[in-house]
Amino acid sequence: MKTLAGLKVGDYVTATGADARGHGVTRTGTLLALPTEVTATRSGARTKGVRVCVGAAGTNVKERSTWTTLFSDSGAVELVKEPEAAWTNSELRAVPGIKTSDPRARIYFGGKGGKRSSEPKEPVTLTEVTYAGEGRYEVRDVDTSEVLLSCALQSQIWWLPAPGEPEGLEGSDLQEQGVTEGKYGTPVHHVRTRELVGYLSSDKFTPIEDVH
Repeated sequence: MKTLAGLKVGDYVTATGADARGHGVTRTGTLLALPTEVTATRSGARTKGVRVCVGAAGTNVKERSTWTTLFSDSGAVELVKEPEAAWTNSELRAVPGIKTSDPRARIYFGGKGGKRSSEPKEPVTLTEVTYAGEGRYEVRDVDTSEVLLSCALQSQIWWLPAPGEPEGLEGSDLQEQGVTEGKYGTPVHHVRTRELVGYLSSDKFTPIEDVH
């Protein structure tokens, strides 16, 4: 397995591993959350692995379409060059993360869109879009919490993907894979400090305090 060392939430990556059904998958996009230890299906059996979430910036990490699971003997995540972002003039429903059970997304907001709008308006604002109830959504300034627009899914807006807040999945958020195979398996390092926190083998995770 290629190392995750040096990668951080918000990086643009290509991840190769298994999807939520255990099928092989390759995803390219933004690293949405810290790597998390999981037990996933592999060849019909439950196996220890590390899950990374990769997708469009702002996508909710609970969306299974972002899940990519890496195992101790297979899988890879590597940093790749991100395509140049472009403004989109579309319905709100096109923003990643909006049409989910927990609608929430971060975007750069350029004002109302539509056929008569040729370009985003200044000033461009970093915003968070959330569901307000009764089919309405609020586009709120991240810095001031001011509601800049209240609209529906079919409303036309100018938007550009923006980095989301770092999120972790349920369970430990300390895991990041190394490449050296030893007695206990692959070294796992703390995502931020790079401190060794344990080892991952094909069937178990061994915390560093249990290593003698």
